[in-house]
Amino acid sequence: MNPAELHTLVAAALPDEDLTVDDVETCCYGPGSEVLGNDRAAVAVNVRRWDEWAVAWILLLAVAPDYQLQGHGRRLVDDACTWARAQGARELHLGTAVPRYVWPGVDFGFTGALCLTEACGFEPYGAAFNMTIPTSFRALAPAGVTIERETGRGAIELAEREFPEWVEEVTRGVDTGVCFSARDEQHETVGFAAHSVNRHGHIGPMASDPERRSRRVGNALLSALCEDIAGMYGTADTEISWVGPARFYAKAGARVSRVFQNGKLVL
Repeated sequence: MNPAELHTLVAAALPDEDLTVDDVETCCYGPGSEVLGNDRAAVAVNVRRWDEWAVAWILLLAVAPDYQLQGHGRRLVDDACTWARAQGARELHLGTAVPRYVWPGVDFGFTGALCLTEACGFEPYGAAFNMTIPTSFRALAPAGVTIERETGRGAIELAEREFPEWVEEVTRGVDTGVCFSARDEQHETVGFAAHSVNRHGHIGPMASDPERRSRRVGNALLSALCEDIAGMYGTADTEISWVGPARFYAKAGARVSRVFQNGKLVL
């Protein structure tokens, strides 16, 4: 299946997700990924390797509405397991495939998906959540700090030094013009923030230099993202994906909007 075909299936199976063709292509067709199935039922799987250790993730599973409750979901999971084993994977996880993921787990509101993963033997081991924030949020940068759209390597270099798991996402954000950086008076990068690197309009990743962390810098970066998203997509609010520290975003007016279950299957 090509990205457009998979998008058509996802739009029918999960119409409230508002995924675009570009979102589907970015998340499901990256390095190490494979899409199995057809235009009625499909699963996207990813495998990553660390030396001799390999781990797989189900990125997305979709079944057309008139095909549901007929065992197709279970067969797709079996196909994903078979493919992952053939790639040498020892575990299969749900959703958390940094740096390209659709969701950070299975949404607790997806009753059918929760029942499917339970029936297939996935072991729950934690949870993750998204938050929603109004795109009207605004905050000024502190004195001596400038917030600017990243066109160089400052954000990437900070990620390489302090947040290596986010380098690919930050790089994609810089390449597509949706990454912002905070600079001090010496023009050193003290923070970065990006949106739309996996799903359009979604915020993340976002971080400040651990040695010079300031809530006011974080607020100014968050403000730049909200303003940019409002201008690009015209939405009144947006999601912050896979939130870490809830207090920071909550103080800016964000609220928990979705909760996800993490799970794994030993292959």
